[in-house]
Parts: sequence; C-alpha cells; structure tokens
Amino acid sequence: MPIAIFLLWPALHLMYGVSQHRSDKIDRRRRIAGRFLLAAAFALAYSPYGWEKGLFYVLFSLMGVAAIFTQVRIWRPVVVPFLTVVSLIVGGLVLAELLTGDAHGLA
Repeated sequence: MPIAIFLLWPALHLMYGVSQHRSDKIDRRRRIAGRFLLAAAFALAYSPYGWEKGLFYVLFSLMGVAAIFTQVRIWRPVVVPFLTVVSLIVGGLVLAELLTGDAHGLA
C-alpha cells in the first residue's frame, strides 16, 4: 500500500480540525500545513506501484477518507485525534518496512 495513503487523514485533520465548524475560522497556518501534507501525499504516490496505479490508489483513498473524516468529525469528534495518531503510526511502520526492504509481496 502506498505510504501516501496514511498522510491523507492527518492532512484533513490539519486542514479542518475538529473544534471549528466554519472554515473561515480555521487558522491559516493549519490549512497551509494540511495542504502541504496533502501535496506530499500526492508526491509520494509513485511508491511502490508507480505513478499511474499510485495516483489511482491515492485519489480513490482520498474520496473514502474524506467521506469517513466528515462523518466522524460530525458524529464523534473525540475520535479524530486518536485516528490521526493511528494513521501516523501505521504510516511510519509502512515507511520503515519499505525502507528496510521487508515489504512482503511487493515486487
């Protein structure tokens, strides 16, 4: 699975947060950091499958993650920071596996 997928949830969390309900009230620096993280996700989309398949996975995942993020943000906002931490931890594990070459099934 591309490492970029695990950057989508934290990017949305940075861009929209959980306590603000109006987008014009969100701090500009947070929105810029979220956009930077989203751009980094798209820049890392090539690994490990190549650009075409990687971009497909990232775009498809972005649609799903955005829908889930919106629902969780509305109905259970307390869970959003926990899911952000989980996404970052799993992304770190996938990155470590990719860097050490222990990725099974990725040829």
